[in-house]
Parts: sequence; C-alpha cells; structure tokens
Amino acid sequence: MNILVIKHGSLGDIFLSIGAIQSIRQHYPDARLFLLTQSNYKNILNKFPEVDTILEDNRDHIILSISKILGFVNKHQINLIIDLQNSSRTQFYNFFIKYFTKAKILSSRKFSTYAYNQKPLGIQHITENHKDQLSKIGINAYQISNLNWMIKENNINEKKPYVIFIPGASKTGDYKRWPINNYGIIANYLADKNYDIYLTGSKLDEDIINEIIKICPTAKNKIEESKIDDFYDLCLNSSLIISNDTGPAHIAGLTNQHLIWLANDNKISFSCHPLGKNVHRIKSKSVKDIHPNQVIQKIDYILNI
Repeated sequence: MNILVIKHGSLGDIFLSIGAIQSIRQHYPDARLFLLTQSNYKNILNKFPEVDTILEDNRDHIILSISKILGFVNKHQINLIIDLQNSSRTQFYNFFIKYFTKAKILSSRKFSTYAYNQKPLGIQHITENHKDQLSKIGINAYQISNLNWMIKENNINEKKPYVIFIPGASKTGDYKRWPINNYGIIANYLADKNYDIYLTGSKLDEDIINEIIKICPTAKNKIEESKIDDFYDLCLNSSLIISNDTGPAHIAGLTNQHLIWLANDNKISFSCHPLGKNVHRIKSKSVKDIHPNQVIQKIDYILNI
C-alpha cells in the first residue's frame, strides 16, 4: 500500500494535522507514506518518523502542480490519496487523479472515492473533522498529536526559570497581535517575580521584540534559539508560554507546558485553537481588548504566585 497525504497551509495547520498522520501510520504500519506539502516545511518534517518521503508542492500555477502530482502518483504507484487540505485547489487535483490514475481518493471535495462532508469552521475543532474523515476508510483509532520526535539530545538546561513570549504573527496577521505595550507590562511583572523573559519569533518579529525590550530591558531576544528545529525543546523546559494566535503556539501547546493563548473570539479560533493538556485560552472579540490584568490573573494561578 502506497499512501499520499496532501496537507498545505500555515505552520499551525501543519501541526494540527500531525495526529491525523500518526493515526494513518498506526492503521497502515507497513504502508509507504508520502506527504505532499510546501518546501518550507520539508526540513522539519523530514524528521517526522511516520512519513517516509516528503513531496513538494508550493502551489504554483495550477497546471504545473497537477502535472507534478500526476507524475508523483504514477511514479510511486500511489493506491490511496488522503486529502487533509480539502480545498478548492485540491478539488482540481482530485479530478485529474480520478480520471488519469488508479488511486482512490478520500476528500470532502468533488471526485472523492469516499464521500465525506466536512463541517464548517465554528462547529467543531479541525481535529474532529480529521477524525470524521479518517473514519470513512475505517481509521477509528485517532492518535493525539505527539511531537516527541522533535526532542533533541542536547536539552536546554537553564538554571533560572523562564517564560516564553510569542508576540509576533504572520505578515498579514496584525489583527491577531496583542499590543506590544501589554507584553511589556507582563514582562516587567514576571521579571519582578525573578523569571527570565525569552522573546521568540522570526526575523520578521525583530522590531516587535526590540520594542518589548525597551519596556523591559531584562527581556532576552531569543530569535536565534527559537527556530522550528529548536523550539519544542525551548518550550519543553519553560515555566510558561504566552502567545498570540500564531503557528508556533501549536508547537508550544503540544509540549503540555502551560500555554496562555491570546486570540480573537471567532469561528477560526474556535476550530483551530492549539492542542495540549495545559492550554489556557483568553479570547475577546478583538484580541487587542484583552486587558493585561486578565493575563496576570491567569499567570498567578498557573505559577502559584
């Protein structure tokens, strides 16, 4: 059995699909499992043991993508396509796969071999959609996402307890950002309680991080230490993580360390919140209206301050 899983999207979308992929692997332990995704996730997902081969699809011109995918399916003799993306784009893929290959397709879109109706955002969490989808092909044992494969041998061993801030968002995600001044207030509050503050993100977040450091000079810029390959370890050894609604929060939540997640209250945040045993969601119609005192109250409860 050769299986191709299709999953594009943001970093958060990818990590919300880890449990589904692990469930597929458990159900088909001897299958050859391929994952079709964007090239920017290839380095980290190459370490994901459930997947044998990563195939790249950067969603370029639709005809070029379809041509590449048909080549993949025929070259690797794919028997089953599991479309976890369920998008209008993958519907085009499904059409050509159905009529030009022998592979069967599991998708909520047209041309699927196995009929599946995906519930819209705001009804249930996206992982519940994955469970419903996989049940159509007899996969009823759904795995809770496990990221232990991201642990490195050289675990971080900081003497002083630290709290991680994830104050950034995507280029188009300003509406998801909690205000910089609020992060500064929280940073000073925790610094006074003898916690180190680790400010994480990418180079795109450097201006935000520098502004927080102006408010709380003892906070530390940890951009270089918060690359995806290292981020799980960094979170795993933290006392607490505080984050906007952004991709790395999904990695943080799955460490099962305490995560305070600040988000807009809408259908997307209802269906796509981070997973984990210790995720504390604070939501408002606008994330910018969440008062620092709400966060401080939650911090006091978690850290027993």
